Amino acid sequence: MPRATKMRVVTVDENGKELGDAKWVDIPEPDHFASDGFAQIESYVSRLLGSSARFTSIIIATPDQQMAVSLWQRAGVPEFTLSVEWRSEAERERAVRQFFSERGLSTSHDYLAGNGGVPDATRCLGYFLPPDVQFITALTKDVLRQIYHLREQDALDFSFKEHHDAV
Repeated sequence: MPRATKMRVVTVDENGKELGDAKWVDIPEPDHFASDGFAQIESYVSRLLGSSARFTSIIIATPDQQMAVSLWQRAGVPEFTLSVEWRSEAERERAVRQFFSERGLSTSHDYLAGNGGVPDATRCLGYFLPPDVQFITALTKDVLRQIYHLREQDALDFSFKEHHDAV
């Protein structure tokens, strides 16, 4: 499957309602790590928290793009975000909710979004994080291990982006 090079981006409110116009943006080629992907997480989290941009994001994905999670920081507030196909991944959604609840992390967003022409196909979940490199690094590794069953030595792709003009 060829790698996507463009992405349609639209801002939504807490209910998933579109705000403003969508736009097409370039998807940069990620940084590829063929092994020991977990070893790279801390340096990307440090870059995220050290960024002075209004909005900074990291997408961590498997090379086959079958799994991806995001970390972002807007106005100095870090968040962890992910999505699940709630109809086919009900157990994963329960595991995600339990994982973050057990750690006392509050929800930043929880809504259904469209995918593949189905208006409510994907559950989008986000959680506020403390601005702590060690905490976020450990949490991210735990999510990848416990929710997605990845191993420390597995390959991972990282996409880091600073958005200086974001709101």
